[in-house]
Amino acid sequence: MNDERIDLYQSGYLADYGFESTMVHYRRKLLLGRLEKYRPMVVIEIGCGLELLYDAWLQDGGEVESWIIVDPAEIFAENAKQSNLPNLHVICDIFEHAVPKVKATLPRTPDLVICSSLLHEVPSAIDLLTAIRCVMGRATLLHVNVPNSESLHRRLAKAMGLISDTKAMSERNAKLLQHRVYSMRSLKLDLVSSGFEVVESGGYFVKPFTHMQMEGVAPLIGTDVLEGLYLLGKEEPDLASEIFVEAFRGKHE
Repeated sequence: MNDERIDLYQSGYLADYGFESTMVHYRRKLLLGRLEKYRPMVVIEIGCGLELLYDAWLQDGGEVESWIIVDPAEIFAENAKQSNLPNLHVICDIFEHAVPKVKATLPRTPDLVICSSLLHEVPSAIDLLTAIRCVMGRATLLHVNVPNSESLHRRLAKAMGLISDTKAMSERNAKLLQHRVYSMRSLKLDLVSSGFEVVESGGYFVKPFTHMQMEGVAPLIGTDVLEGLYLLGKEEPDLASEIFVEAFRGKHE
């Protein structure tokens, strides 16, 4: 992603925040649960947005030896730097270019690499996954989450004749310069093709309607319903708005 595309992404992301702020909340809720499960001490986070996951983890009582954020968008990287959080290192660069800097910053092999809501946005998912493998050890876990092409709201749009294929790129996808929409199958395929062994997968938050429609609906249905939709997505990952996989480097390389 070149500088012009990064600037376009920044402006598009900020202008289109809307219901995405709710999805950021539930995406962070999922990630905090994964952090609670694994209790990693050395973490690499690829892409951080404005609401820092690391800050939320510290507020939850998490302990970290080193947390490294890599984000090419200056507004997000600078926001992270200005947070002055302990043991935080921020690299403003595209991850594929930043691998030497990341390795030089790591105190040891990372326990966890987080690639949240990003893999579908980069020009080459395989290039990013290959770069991620370069900083991982045998015991390092990779967490990836992305929007789900088979989600309820996409299935509904297809049933209504609004789209011909659930993998069709929406206007919002184009606005945010996104390159693909993953199904669980295609997500796992990209990881396996890049030398990973998937060990866990799931989903979260069933979104019945588009982001724009949900922005109007959310205040009417209230927090209890939103919490229910989050949990329903965990119970029915095939219908979830977003899906995740976790993987180690493959045993046979």
